[in-house]
This record gives sequence, structure tokens and C-alpha cells, in this order.
Amino acid sequence: MYIIDPQFTVSGEKKLRMMIARSYGYNKEKLKLLLKTAQSISLTTDLWFSRSKHGYLGLTATWINKNFEIMDVLLEISYFPTPHTAKAITEGIKNAMQKWEIENLVVSITTDNGANVVAAIRDLTPIKRLSCAAHTLQLAIMQKEIGYKEPLHLIQDISTRWNSSYLV
Repeated sequence: MYIIDPQFTVSGEKKLRMMIARSYGYNKEKLKLLLKTAQSISLTTDLWFSRSKHGYLGLTATWINKNFEIMDVLLEISYFPTPHTAKAITEGIKNAMQKWEIENLVVSITTDNGANVVAAIRDLTPIKRLSCAAHTLQLAIMQKEIGYKEPLHLIQDISTRWNSSYLV
């Protein structure tokens, strides 16, 4: 900070912690009020590991306000210990929705295609899971780079299947 503004002085650690906590509490309540104005909310979520091998769950919310403006907020990035089972993911998302008081507003969740995440969202009915287009495209690119395995059985020409003639 000295380089940016030599006149700036940093408060003591205790004061800084108190200011951050107060600001967090205030802004959290302000965001809850903003979320309550939504008629429906779509979430996105992803899990990842830090370089130090700590697991995290990220959750964002998107909705359209009454002025037809897209609202997009980061709700949280929370520590999420292993194992990342479907049950644990379901509980993590449920807890976050309850914390933000949006459990009755969420209509969809966009996720990657991991089996654990797909199963987790299945347990959150009636919320609909949407596949992340970027993750799906990345999987297709990786499959193309790896190559396709040759069929292990004889491919026969079948008149009702146009691609069977192509594959023969």
C-alpha cells in the first residue's frame, strides 16, 4: 500500500478483523434481501482442489431482476473436505441454499458431468441439473485427442440405421 499511497496507514490486526467481520455481516444481509427479490434462481457449482490439496465448493447464483437485468453473484467458496461423494455434495449445496434462504427459489443448477455431482443434484429434486457447456466441450476435445477405440465386434449393414453403412 505504501507504493500506491504513502499517506495510507494500515489499522491494527484486531481492528482490521473487526472491520472485515462487520462488513461481511452487513453485506451478507444486504445480499439476502437482494436474493429475496428474485422469482427464481439458477445456481452454478463446481468442486476443486487447491495447490495445497484442500477441497472447495464454489456456488454462484444468477437471476433476472424486475428491470430485466441479469444479476450474477458469488454466494460462497467454502472449504469442502474429501471425500466428495454425492451425499456430501448434496448436503453442502442444501446447507448453502438454507444459509442464503433460497431453497424455494432455485430451479436449476449447472454443473460439470462428474458422476458424483450428477448423482448429488438428482437428490435435490425438483431442481433440474444442466450440464456446463464448457465442461462438455472440453470432454469432447479430450476424447478427440485420445482417439476413439476400434469396435470389438463386426459391424453389419442395417437398412434402418444410416450410420451402419458408413461404419462398414
